[in-house]
Amino acid sequence: MRGPYIDVRELEYSYPDGTPALRGVSFGVGQGEAVGLVGANGAGKSTLLLALTGLIEPFSGVIDIGGTVLSKGMVREIRRRLGLIFQDPEDQLFMPTVFDDVAFGPINQGVTGEALAARVASALDSVGAGHLADRPGYRLSGGEKRSAAIAAVLSMDPEILLMDEPSSGLDPKSRRALIDLLAGFPHTRLIAAHDLDLVLDVCPRTIVLHRGEVAADGPTVEIFRDKVLLERCSLEPPLSLQGPTAGAGRWIT
Repeated sequence: MRGPYIDVRELEYSYPDGTPALRGVSFGVGQGEAVGLVGANGAGKSTLLLALTGLIEPFSGVIDIGGTVLSKGMVREIRRRLGLIFQDPEDQLFMPTVFDDVAFGPINQGVTGEALAARVASALDSVGAGHLADRPGYRLSGGEKRSAAIAAVLSMDPEILLMDEPSSGLDPKSRRALIDLLAGFPHTRLIAAHDLDLVLDVCPRTIVLHRGEVAADGPTVEIFRDKVLLERCSLEPPLSLQGPTAGAGRWIT
């Protein structure tokens, strides 16, 4: 039987002051699977994403990406496969124009000339942002910045997308456009979010972190309907599952 594409085993990490952040975290994500990662503030979601990319070094445990175990010598190879989209898109937009931002990664991969132009155009078109190529980042709306940041990651042709609060700061129309975009990606996706309705729409499976531990891992609908679990983990059901009309007009049964 084929193993998980992301395989995390007994991951342990503590902050510099000694506070535990990840406590024996273990889970697997299959190739092409979309998995939500939810939890209250301080649950360890962002820390876990940083550990997966090698931006922080766990105290112990194993991170295996497609058969390659993360180590100091393999960080470059792991990062070639992963694309991390930060909570604040401005952390990823720092060049004079959107084209330059999206081209930055491929240039560092050695892509030049017509191949570079094609890579940038494809990434921008995939998020509906081709018209933004010549715009400076500071002149973009929140939704446009998010699209440009995603394009900058897609341009490096990653196999896995890691996203930290992708809907943060978006207006309702931009948020809906983002949900439709994320739901259509073929990539393996691990999406950390407080926006449980987004997770419900995009991720058939959800992992709940609570105080650095995996409190639950299973079908998203079942987890979001478990009020005892959500209350214990300082979460509330998504709005679409609250009240007498919860789930109306949705695919949920």
